[in-house]
Amino acid sequence: MYHLWRKTAAVFLFSSLLAQPAFAAEKAVSADVAEVAAVEVTGSRLAESTADVPAQTYVITREDIDNSAARDLQDVLSKVPGVNGLLNSASMAQDKYVSVRGLTSEVLLLVDGVPYMGTNYGTGAMGYPFDLRSVSLTDVERIEIVKGAGSAIYGSNAAGGVINIITRKPTDKSAGSMTLEGGNKEWFLGNVRGTVLLSNDLRVFAGYTRTQEGETKIKLADPARGLYDYGREFRGNDYSFGFTKGPWAFKAELGDYKSEWDNTYGASTANDKQKNEYKRFLLNYADGVNTGRLYYYDNKRDYTYNYTDPMSSMTHYRDKVFGATYNRKQEIGTLPFVFGMAFRHENGNVSVSNFIDDIYDKTRSEYAPYMETSIPIGEAAFDIGLRYEYWDIDGGDDAHEFIPRFSLNWANKNGLLYYVTAGRYFSMPSFYQIFGDNSNWVIGNHNLKPEKGWTYDIGVKDNTAINPWSFNVFYMDMEDKINMNDSYTQYINVDEYRAWGFEGQYKWNFHENWSYTQGLSYLHAEEKTGSSDWTRSDMPRWDISGILNFKKAPWNAELSAHYYGDRQLTNAVYDEEDIFIVNAAVSWKVDRTTIKLACVNLFDKEFYLNNSGYINPERRFILSATYEF
Repeated sequence: MYHLWRKTAAVFLFSSLLAQPAFAAEKAVSADVAEVAAVEVTGSRLAESTADVPAQTYVITREDIDNSAARDLQDVLSKVPGVNGLLNSASMAQDKYVSVRGLTSEVLLLVDGVPYMGTNYGTGAMGYPFDLRSVSLTDVERIEIVKGAGSAIYGSNAAGGVINIITRKPTDKSAGSMTLEGGNKEWFLGNVRGTVLLSNDLRVFAGYTRTQEGETKIKLADPARGLYDYGREFRGNDYSFGFTKGPWAFKAELGDYKSEWDNTYGASTANDKQKNEYKRFLLNYADGVNTGRLYYYDNKRDYTYNYTDPMSSMTHYRDKVFGATYNRKQEIGTLPFVFGMAFRHENGNVSVSNFIDDIYDKTRSEYAPYMETSIPIGEAAFDIGLRYEYWDIDGGDDAHEFIPRFSLNWANKNGLLYYVTAGRYFSMPSFYQIFGDNSNWVIGNHNLKPEKGWTYDIGVKDNTAINPWSFNVFYMDMEDKINMNDSYTQYINVDEYRAWGFEGQYKWNFHENWSYTQGLSYLHAEEKTGSSDWTRSDMPRWDISGILNFKKAPWNAELSAHYYGDRQLTNAVYDEEDIFIVNAAVSWKVDRTTIKLACVNLFDKEFYLNNSGYINPERRFILSATYEF
């Protein structure tokens, strides 16, 4: 422990020394800078809005969430072009995640600006370093999605993009709300939240959410027999509380959820169950110039395969992470700079109930100084982001990487922002990928190397227009991508991965009460090992969505349609037809009461999502009522 804190102190001292020349040349902080809201924009610590970030960006507001038919975060994120949340979407029983640009474990999830990533994950069906069920949709205020390499800003995993979930903060006055929601498949959600104003700048808040779901189809396990696997049960509790005072904010989020589901393999069907617990704590200071964070989270997952078998065993997964970040905005001459330092300590543990010893119990620490600046070149700007990552690994070879990102961008007088961006990314292998899990027949591979590569983006956007729009073309390549070997017994480095495509969105406000949003994404991804031929990804290449909105007090309505095309399933048992799903929602608000009726999969269509026969959600009807006080 002494060794760990000695290194931490040394790195923070280095960061301070790095910024000293800037401090000496610093101009007096202007009143305008001091009044900047203490919120960092995802994708850039210099930008004041996602509209200024030289990348393909999307924002989902609380109003967007309330007006949609979404039941959870996976549903919400799937509305974004190029973000795929189809797998495990049929039920709350199994872990929920998304892919971005065809990648899952290389997508970085932030919660209030803090990386929220586990250490015990694999690839493919086990390739999600986060479980979206551990962030309650009732606690989300805003979501910002930035496509492309973000490792120069945030570090490991940010290859496909960065998703920042910004949770709800206390209201400006003492207030609260209650929500009750019910539907078929035994769906129930209850939420209560409130704020108490203790003084002009001291606000205390708390919230609780209960979620339940009954029996739902999740997979066509045996088409010949018409046998489906079902999610049998889900029960979840989410708690949050905290305070804000001036530039300080503290928030704690805790929860637990348990689920059971069928798991058919061959001629037999097992009954699996899982219990999860999570804790997140964040202390944040932000005054518009200085930003500092201390955070800690602890995730537990207990998984039992075929729990009805007396010989079955339980596998325990646990992630414990604590960290700190600090950065400062200032000017050197006329150039804006951000200097900062990040520290993160991870502990990953896996054990099995009938094993005497742990499968593994490992730690590693990250130390990362970083900086950003923007250099004017005529009417254009050249943005630079630099980060150096050093990983001190328990019982393994240390890793380090210099990660740059460069962007040339130009905003014309009409508000159009043109940009060309090149970014390096870097992704550490997880403990699970390195050390394996003997209970699930996964052999460790101590020679796994970090994934590395570059992403290139060319785009134009106008997010401030009456009819905002954006379009982007990208190419990415990756060295040493991690994947399962052909026998599904060990994680290996694939020689090369590459992907190219384009993404766009256009929102047409064609009437004071009506708008239509068109989303479009095309992805061509493939990989190869050694001298073998390139093989295509199993992700759909086309992702096209359309959302029609109506708003006229007291009514709000939304009709959304999503199309996924050009798919490839190698298992001929399942039809690889194109996917087309329609959702709808209508709400009515008078005074303090809101009533909403939503329908998921309006036409009750069933599609097979992968080679194992997983399906999309069945038709769901949900009625909710919210009262504000």
